[in-house]
Amino acid sequence: MTGKSSAGQQAIPDQLIQIAHEQEGGAERVISQIEVVQSSFEEIQNLARECHELLAKIPPSDEQTELISKLENIALHADNGMYNVSGVFDLFQYQDIVRQKLEKVGHRLIDVADYIQSNLVPKDEATIHAPSGRDILEREGQNADQSKADADAVIAEFFAKIRAQKQGK
Repeated sequence: MTGKSSAGQQAIPDQLIQIAHEQEGGAERVISQIEVVQSSFEEIQNLARECHELLAKIPPSDEQTELISKLENIALHADNGMYNVSGVFDLFQYQDIVRQKLEKVGHRLIDVADYIQSNLVPKDEATIHAPSGRDILEREGQNADQSKADADAVIAEFFAKIRAQKQGK
């Protein structure tokens, strides 16, 4: 069930896992760019502080007061930028948790599918081929289809084993 379906498309669990991996790669590239932005904001903060210290040594004037005011605005914008960069890192941490959940769901779906395949696939050669549409239409009404009950039982057994494994840990 982890391969491609007969229509040439990937199975849904494989698609979930692929999306999760693509998200991880994209997130890594974005985080590296955000780190560059963070470094730039830190450098701006340091330069503004150094300029402010140098201006404090110069005799007071209107130009000096104006420059100090502009440097304070630059520092304020750099502080706001650093705050927003921290927010972006928080969002990426949340995104990574969602990616991990997608990956886990994909793996669980594969486990369930493999378990169902191994327990529901007919073992006898005479029962390997599914009935044709004509066979289904000609089936007598009083012979109930047992496959749904069988599938439900297999799925219940699978989840019971998973719960037992979790409780054993």
